Amino acid sequence: MPCANEMFGLLRLLSVGLAYLTGTPDHLAQRRDLAEAWQVLSPCAETASFDGAWTLSLKDNGTAIAKSDRHAQLLQGRWELVDAGTHTFRIDVLAFGNDFVVVPTAAGCVLGSGTLRNVDLRQSWFTHGSREAGDLMASATDPGVRTK
Repeated sequence: MPCANEMFGLLRLLSVGLAYLTGTPDHLAQRRDLAEAWQVLSPCAETASFDGAWTLSLKDNGTAIAKSDRHAQLLQGRWELVDAGTHTFRIDVLAFGNDFVVVPTAAGCVLGSGTLRNVDLRQSWFTHGSREAGDLMASATDPGVRTK
């Protein structure tokens, strides 16, 4: 009898280990959630830092890469959905780990560091779309006009 009990215990242990290795049943749901999150995040797939020294590339598989030619660095990390209702994501790339909210704009999007009510622009990321020739950026008809 002790041999049968040991065999039963071994089979239970093997089945638990096999279940752990093959993943949880909600693995398909996690992939679907990642795909839905990517639909919101994808307009911000290629962004630049406030000072232009860094670029951030996000991929649909949850990876994130921050690159700086100026500092000769390449940092790899991950992104994940924090809150679908507020379009908040956590992007964790070594020195840039933070929560970001996707803010759509006419020129692309902003990954705002913080919340919609409180965004730190210096720690945010901005799309860097190309401007077509003839786009009006700013204009002043009176040469005596000054801005602050």
